[in-house]
Amino acid sequence: MSGGLQVWAEKGRSMTIAILTVIVLLVRFSFEEFIQRHERWSNKYFSRFVRYLITGITVLVVAVPEGLPLAVTISLAYAVKKMMIDNNLVRHLDACETMGNATAICSDKTGTLTTNRMTVVQVYVGEKHWKNVENPIRVKEISIPDKTKEIILEGISVNSSYASKLFAPPEKETLPRQVGNKTECGLLGFVVGLNGNYNDIRTRYPEEKFVHVYTFNSVRKNMSTVIQRPDSTIRMYTKGASEIVLKKCKTILNRNGEIVPFSTVDFDRLVQTVIEPMACDGLRTICVAYRDFSPDKLPDWDDEASVVDQLTCVCICGIEDPVRPEVPEAIAKCRNAGITVRMVTGDNVNTARSIALKCGIISPNDSFLVLEGKEFNRRIRSKPEGPVEQSLFDKVWPSLRVLARSSPQDKYVLVKGIIASKRNATREVVAVTGDGTNDGPALKKADVGFAMVSFRFI
Repeated sequence: MSGGLQVWAEKGRSMTIAILTVIVLLVRFSFEEFIQRHERWSNKYFSRFVRYLITGITVLVVAVPEGLPLAVTISLAYAVKKMMIDNNLVRHLDACETMGNATAICSDKTGTLTTNRMTVVQVYVGEKHWKNVENPIRVKEISIPDKTKEIILEGISVNSSYASKLFAPPEKETLPRQVGNKTECGLLGFVVGLNGNYNDIRTRYPEEKFVHVYTFNSVRKNMSTVIQRPDSTIRMYTKGASEIVLKKCKTILNRNGEIVPFSTVDFDRLVQTVIEPMACDGLRTICVAYRDFSPDKLPDWDDEASVVDQLTCVCICGIEDPVRPEVPEAIAKCRNAGITVRMVTGDNVNTARSIALKCGIISPNDSFLVLEGKEFNRRIRSKPEGPVEQSLFDKVWPSLRVLARSSPQDKYVLVKGIIASKRNATREVVAVTGDGTNDGPALKKADVGFAMVSFRFI
């Protein structure tokens, strides 16, 4: 018992010495500056006070070595408390230290670099490319047959999650509040712009009466919903990445709403004249298509490859997701601090390149790599289905700045490979930012993960 009291007495004396040291330094400094020299207080003196405090902590640590963990814990806890004010929840204290040492950031695009507020601003329908359709006046100028319009309204309303909805604008705002999948909300906004009512359409086709559903996934990048219409026709609506869905289309609706053949030549023309220009404007392109089946001859719904084929293209929507205003400055600060920022996204390569230019991740004259997921995987493997080879990976990642059309596995492979690389003398410290479940594997593998939700988790 006496031994324990002696230890505490020694700690108390060490604490007293440390406090006295700080007090003596502060009193001496204040006497010389403010009494003898008659100086006025200025913010430049604050650093001197901090220096004296650090001196006191140093004395305490030297006198009581076991006080160091306490000092570090208190410092980290203080940092955590300050970050909470900025809506940052830190799950692990040591993340504060790790993120300060980060040398590379792999960031998701949607909702992280961009605002995640989707709006349809361009649309190709009825052999015509309409722009600025986010303007209520402009969208009413779209002239299409009633049949085509009905298919667009029904196709978007039904072939979207019924959890995706638009609500009245919050107070002091003019834009409707988007709830659910933001891409679908942007499409629903287009439905409203065409004077459609998606709630009425969904009431006619409740989810429990769907014939079949092919949910969206990051591999096929499209989704389909099969319904039975009032005339007993079985219709499948499909929407997804435009160049992927268009490859499955064999027909298209013309300006009169008639179904006409859609050849590979037509596909190439649409890619060059519609999809690529939209993507170069930084827009996400979504193709809406459909296919009718006879109720007397239904296909095998489990054979998705043959069912989601032979489609009729209805329209191609260009959806804008603006870059967050603070992002370019933040990326410039990272670059000045020696941190490399890479963008990893599932979007079209041209859309990804356009957003990267707006963010400042790349510049027009850069020689940095902008790759799609397929090309990335081809370069880091000697065989198509073979394992990732670190020697090949090390030839790619230093100059890679944008990875487009990527899967969650691609994001994980990128983070894992950079961490495992021995190309540099010191190991890269990798941070990952993301806001979706598809970012989960990469967030977990990273040295520090920033999960962007309604507020930020670290």
